[in-house]
Amino acid sequence: MYFNIPLNGWSVVTVFLLTFSIYQDNRLTDDIEDSRNDPEGLKNALKNQDLITIITFYLVSFITLLIAFQFGQTAFWTTALIIVIGFLYNHKCFPASLSRRLNGARRLKDIYIVKNLTPPLDWATALIFLPLIYGGYSLSLKAWICWIYMFICAFFIEVMWDMRDRRGDLLSNIKTIANTFSFLHTKQFLIITSLISGLLLFYVTYTNILPASTYFLLVNNLAVIVIATMYNENKESFMRKISDFTIVLATALFLSFGLIAFYSN
Repeated sequence: MYFNIPLNGWSVVTVFLLTFSIYQDNRLTDDIEDSRNDPEGLKNALKNQDLITIITFYLVSFITLLIAFQFGQTAFWTTALIIVIGFLYNHKCFPASLSRRLNGARRLKDIYIVKNLTPPLDWATALIFLPLIYGGYSLSLKAWICWIYMFICAFFIEVMWDMRDRRGDLLSNIKTIANTFSFLHTKQFLIITSLISGLLLFYVTYTNILPASTYFLLVNNLAVIVIATMYNENKESFMRKISDFTIVLATALFLSFGLIAFYSN
């Protein structure tokens, strides 16, 4: 495969379950902002609160830990770290003493900048590192480059979602990159950083650090630039519709490494 290791079905299952579990849990914990940004989605989540909390989060998380335990302590603790980070991101569980030191923040999502860095940390670690750890392989230079690229692309998606939810976050006193910068500057930030990361990816591929099939990943950078360009602050309904395409972008990002793994052989 892409990292010259055989496909491990258990790692694929674990990555899927972790992503699904943490995302579903997030549907319940974003109650204040989603009451303005996505009231219908929040209503549907609250209808299934027990199912999401007990089954989708706690039970599914426990299952992923059982799977990870089969592959050693590193796999187990890496999986546990991903779950804990997701929990600390979603739930207002910081003690009052810590919250006071963090300007009132009760969870990772309440901390400026950290809000946009935490989900990419989970995504990149789950998708790039877990399959290698499950196989008992070391984290090579290629793996770290791919982790950094995945982190950056997931960060782009997070900022684009915040641009979509900009007004609701402002009304809820949630500080994000998208409502700290002007709308135009956020768009420019996304486009410029996407161009830079694309050029860096092109370089490491051109110099044969990564296989030639990695050029395929540049599609993700192009998609970010196109979506950011089409965003219009004065057309919220249109922006929300087009932002749904970032779900497709996120899915494509997850599939990208599988595709280039296939074509790099």
